[in-house]
Amino acid sequence: MAKKEIAESKKTPEEQNQELRSLIAQIEALRAEVELVNQSIAALRSTQATLATMKDLGKGKSMLIPVGSIIQVKAKVEDVENVVIDIGGNLSVELPYAEALEYLDKQLAGLRDQRRLLEEAIAALYVRAEELLGEVRGEAK
Repeated sequence: MAKKEIAESKKTPEEQNQELRSLIAQIEALRAEVELVNQSIAALRSTQATLATMKDLGKGKSMLIPVGSIIQVKAKVEDVENVVIDIGGNLSVELPYAEALEYLDKQLAGLRDQRRLLEEAIAALYVRAEELLGEVRGEAK
């Protein structure tokens, strides 16, 4: 183990700079993943809010349903007790309202866990980048 530490400390300035650039690229990639996860979380929260609003409005109420980015159609809610959820792989399943909310909660929990892991990985990369910067600055003196 001591030999490995000695070998790592003997990196040339060019190797250290390359490693630092690599760490920065990894951090940026992970930040982009965190942003995608945050967007998914926001979409699921919006879905939860929409379901709650539909439930509050009740059967027979009219609402505008988006059909693309600039068009909405007026529709009447016929059934608020059952919803159809896309479960991936071009598959959808009809679930009772309460089960649909549970499914969304599980999806949100999974995304939060994923975000936490990504943030931990970013923090570890920052620590290594700081260590490397310290090494580079120490050699530059």
